[in-house]
Amino acid sequence: MTFLVPRPHSRRTRSFAPKWVLAILTVFLASSALLPQLCRAETPSKVVVLGFDGADAQMVQDWMDAGELPNLDRLRREGTFSSLLPTNPPQTPVSWSSFSTGLDPGGTRIFDFLKRDLDTYFPTFAMTTPSEAPLLFGPKNPLYMGAFGAVAVFLLFAIAVGAISRKPLIGILTGLVLGGAAFYFVRGFVAENIPEKRPIAINQRAGVPFWKILGDRGINSTVIRIPQTFPPDENPGGRLLSGLGVPDIRGTFGTYSYYTSDVFGSQTGGDTEMGGKVILVDVEPGDAEVETFINGPLNKLWDDPPEIHLPLHIQFDWQQKKVQLNFEDKSIELREGEWSDFVRFTFPIRKVVKIHGVARFYLLEMGDHFRLYMSPINLDPIDPVVPVTYPPDFSKEIYNEIGDYKTLGWALDTWALNEKVTTEEIFAEDVEATVGKFEGILDTFLENPDDRLYCQVFYFTDRAGHCFYRFLDPTHPAYDALLAEDWGDYILESYKHMDRIVGTVLERLPEDGLLLICSDHGFANWKWSFNMNTWLVRNGFMKLKGQDVSKLQTLDDLFVAGQFWENVDWERTQAYAVGLGGIYINMLGREKYGIVTPGQEYDTVCRQIQEQMEAYVDPETGLHPISKVYDRDEMYQTYDPDLIPDLRAANNPNYRVSWQTSLGGVPKDMFETNEDKWSGDHCSLDPELVKGILFANKPLTLGNRQPRIEDMFSTILQAFDVPLPAGTVGEPLLSK
Repeated sequence: MTFLVPRPHSRRTRSFAPKWVLAILTVFLASSALLPQLCRAETPSKVVVLGFDGADAQMVQDWMDAGELPNLDRLRREGTFSSLLPTNPPQTPVSWSSFSTGLDPGGTRIFDFLKRDLDTYFPTFAMTTPSEAPLLFGPKNPLYMGAFGAVAVFLLFAIAVGAISRKPLIGILTGLVLGGAAFYFVRGFVAENIPEKRPIAINQRAGVPFWKILGDRGINSTVIRIPQTFPPDENPGGRLLSGLGVPDIRGTFGTYSYYTSDVFGSQTGGDTEMGGKVILVDVEPGDAEVETFINGPLNKLWDDPPEIHLPLHIQFDWQQKKVQLNFEDKSIELREGEWSDFVRFTFPIRKVVKIHGVARFYLLEMGDHFRLYMSPINLDPIDPVVPVTYPPDFSKEIYNEIGDYKTLGWALDTWALNEKVTTEEIFAEDVEATVGKFEGILDTFLENPDDRLYCQVFYFTDRAGHCFYRFLDPTHPAYDALLAEDWGDYILESYKHMDRIVGTVLERLPEDGLLLICSDHGFANWKWSFNMNTWLVRNGFMKLKGQDVSKLQTLDDLFVAGQFWENVDWERTQAYAVGLGGIYINMLGREKYGIVTPGQEYDTVCRQIQEQMEAYVDPETGLHPISKVYDRDEMYQTYDPDLIPDLRAANNPNYRVSWQTSLGGVPKDMFETNEDKWSGDHCSLDPELVKGILFANKPLTLGNRQPRIEDMFSTILQAFDVPLPAGTVGEPLLSK
């Protein structure tokens, strides 16, 4: 190739060069200024992404074919419909983390709801890590704030008294005396009422979400309730409301309270397996009143008291079947079979440190027994103790538009339904009220002119699948023919609700707009629970000492210093299970009491577990509870070997890892019949067996390839002509 270079000594060249450079610069600058407009003209004026947690591909296809989902069927005919492969494992925080970042779970570091501590082997939450940060000046708060108070008082009185008396010395002396008194008073008050530190949570998800990438390029968005966004991600130029991961005021996924006079029906007071609080009240029909309390937040700032409670005074009208609930600053009246509005609470940790929350009540019974349900106490959207939105005042902006709403990530109380405290009807009423608020957010912010992207995830399709799957199969152990007459179509009705939301968005979408719809996984039947640690014991990979069976573990143990693995002999144990299918090798040099040598012995133990577990047959059913035991090299491109399970046992339909296995429990029996209302699941299944959905209002380029949840990230960036970051696993799907 020949380059034409002007001669350095040419007069013509010297006179032309500045004009030549100026012309090039002028063209470049003009094209640079025009380029964003040209790109914008080629990209959609609005992109809307809707997520429906747990929407199953096969169910959607069957109900579209039956004419039940007309808006989704329209997208199938005019645009694209496909199944969507979830992550491995197919769990909500895991899949949505890959959706947000384009990385597989090894890259996001979100691989399960739970992980284990290498030193204690205890299960902990994988989504966030509790931590602490100094508050103001930390341990020096009393000294510095006392000094500030002393200086302020000294100056005030020195100047005022000196001016009034016209004797500066008297003013100075008065200021010194009162300033010294102020120092001791303020120092003592601060030491008693202002903590040295504040608890914080750290989002463990790695990777950069698409809204941050777009926001940094000036493309604004509103992002609503995507899982694994707590604490709230930064969204430059936009807004974000956190989803799954936001705790209640106790720091849990959702602790409900159940007040009852039925001593025998409640079993015992205290915690249920799923973390509910049972409060026994000493009252009989005809009694006028009773004193009880409201379980508040755990005290994470001072040692005493360990929990903050509020008094609750209840007055009864047995004839009218109603109660009056009297709180410190308000009263509400409630009839049997009736929901209350949101009730606002203030829990004083100290005089100047308070936590604000909101909850609803439902009066279950005023007959032979008194029974009252209180929902988990949500962080108050007006004044949350920690931010739940970006920017922080967005939560209040939402409140100003739609009123009170649930901030809790797990907003629908499946736990109380599963433990038969509430009923299907009560659950459905709460779903209607809760989802109605989230639809109000969609209605309010969908067409914000400053945004080019709107993204919102709805969870009700998942919760319906978990708690109502039993009605789809008359052979399910929890099937109830009488209840099925009223609730057999509840999952279908939830999918029709999804379809109506899609129709609303289609009506409001600009002509050139792009609509993408997806789910993070599908669903399967859950008839039997597989106790994986029990299998490891029976097959010699885990050894016990002392009693043969571990105690019942509860979700509350995860939050309030529970004890785990009390009867495991770690010095003879090769493997153990924690979470929803994760198996860890007790490796020498990694685990605190590890015994398996890295290398050949490690490989042998892994291979033996894989071969034996995949071959294992349930003697009662003749079925294989495990579809496949994956090793982590099969699942992920990169990963932290100290964090990610060595193996993951993926269940076949009809089976799931037991609740006790997920918490490290070792029950007596290998299998348990699932007679719970939580009757459908996906968390520990093979991802190939529980595929989600993918829709678009335009044709996508799929070819013969199975699209994956990671592709959503790449496709959203592609819609705005934004290049993909290095390491992205997903592939763009738009036709260009």
